[in-house]
Amino acid sequence: MSESEDFFGNAKKELEAYIENRILLAKMQVTQKLSHKMASVVVITLLATIFAFALVFGGIMAAYYLTDLTGSLVKGFGYVAAFFLGLLFIIVLFRKKLAAVVVDALIKNLFK
Repeated sequence: MSESEDFFGNAKKELEAYIENRILLAKMQVTQKLSHKMASVVVITLLATIFAFALVFGGIMAAYYLTDLTGSLVKGFGYVAAFFLGLLFIIVLFRKKLAAVVVDALIKNLFK
């Protein structure tokens, strides 16, 4: 009887250790995936911020360049404003397709 008690006692201890190890492995895997996703969010945020600054300053630069070409400050800035409004109009027209592309990219990134 003591052999069977030892067997079941050892089996119970090994099963508990196995379960603890599986839980630890799952936690480590979640931590790894979460850290990769957070790093991706930080990098994308930095890139978006840099792109926004480049767009703003590029627009100002283009406006002043067009001011030199046209000889009118109003025309230079007006052409750049018209360009950005046209770009906004195109984005509004294709917003559903753009949203679908962004959603697909996010889903692929989450389950990568």
